[in-house]
Amino acid sequence: MYQESEKIELKASFSEWKEIIITLVAFANKKGGKLIIGMNDDSEPLGMEIGKGTIEDLVNKIKNHTDPVLYPSINILTHGPGEIVEVEIPESDNKPVFAFGRAYVRVGKTNQKITNQKVRELIKRYDLPNFDESSYGGILKNVKLDEKLISRINKEYYKLKYKDEYDFLKKIGLVKDDNLLNAGYLCFARNKDYSKFTIKAALFKGKTMAKFIDMKDFNSPYIDTVDEILEFVKRHISMEVVISGKSQRDEVWDYPEEALREAIVNAIVHRDYSDSGNIQIRIFNDRLEIWSPGLLTKGIDIGKLGKETRSILRNKLLSKIFKKVKLIESWGSGFYRINENCIENGNGLPEYKIYSEAFVVIFHKREQMKKVGEKVGEKVGEKVGEKVGEKVGENQSKILAEINRNKYTSIVELSKKIGIATKNIEVNISKLKKKGLLKRIGSAKGGHWKILE
Repeated sequence: MYQESEKIELKASFSEWKEIIITLVAFANKKGGKLIIGMNDDSEPLGMEIGKGTIEDLVNKIKNHTDPVLYPSINILTHGPGEIVEVEIPESDNKPVFAFGRAYVRVGKTNQKITNQKVRELIKRYDLPNFDESSYGGILKNVKLDEKLISRINKEYYKLKYKDEYDFLKKIGLVKDDNLLNAGYLCFARNKDYSKFTIKAALFKGKTMAKFIDMKDFNSPYIDTVDEILEFVKRHISMEVVISGKSQRDEVWDYPEEALREAIVNAIVHRDYSDSGNIQIRIFNDRLEIWSPGLLTKGIDIGKLGKETRSILRNKLLSKIFKKVKLIESWGSGFYRINENCIENGNGLPEYKIYSEAFVVIFHKREQMKKVGEKVGEKVGEKVGEKVGEKVGENQSKILAEINRNKYTSIVELSKKIGIATKNIEVNISKLKKKGLLKRIGSAKGGHWKILE
């Protein structure tokens, strides 16, 4: 029934309460887990009987010896002639968690002490200061503000009366106690005297960084930098003209411009500015990568990006400015739009990775995905065709083709692509399921389609 793993631990009795607490802390510092009391290492129940006050005593010990305090879920179950207790704890949102003054983490089936260096890294990750709301450290008179940019931004978005550029920044909350805040410096200063604020872009030959063809550093105010970076990227990627019967032709780029814009803005707004690294845009033959220094903010699950719309802001003031000037449409929906734009453009879903303490978005080249799709489509098409024969109508064939291209596609997306009502999509999907050709894996929100061969 139970087997020890990274998320399961077995204990014989409550007498091992210290080890129980350490295990719960190790779970909390990793991905959560469940501890079973009343079983031996071979998963055999020991016929334990729970005494009066035993559970309350354990809860108090957990409360007294964990920091921050853990509040596990505890369930008593009848198992054979005796009882067992399930103690479950989720991953903590406030890491690191300590037991008896030490931090532990779950590694495989064991609990390992976290080194002091790792503790500092966890604290850095989960308790970062608000860099953008802190005062800029340089001499104010040496900061050259971009007067034309400020005039344009004020005319388009703020519509304020101001004496000079510093007065404008003060009115919009970017000056405090006569000190320019970092958000104001990043968005409106022409001369950046810290190299880590430079955004770097490069085109590489082939699929590695062994040789670069072109490279550029961007030091202009971040509000203007986004468009400058996109211009650099568009000079080094291809565009295809697609005639779709509309009054205007469609220009389809190797990578969707709006998705790239969203990812660049995300890198600027959400990066960890205490990290000495640079934001980097790397263009290869088969992909484009956007690197943002620092890990994800506390509470963000990399596996759910683009599926959930929760937003936890690291640099709130920067986010506020970018939203005001329409570089951010709405907080929390950015990755959803990136995914959607990539699918519509034929790139497939982007990848979200953590490499070398940096958050990386990897876009796959459209032509590359087209070739992959053709190979997969041929194989799936042959097998489905053999199985289906004359049983599949035109709309059902189109549905299978779209799902083959994107197994995460939704009913609404299928309706738009195929040009029939969502109700008709649902009817055809129901028929495909009955024919044994299609299956839904997982929930309506987080799951995907599977073509049955």
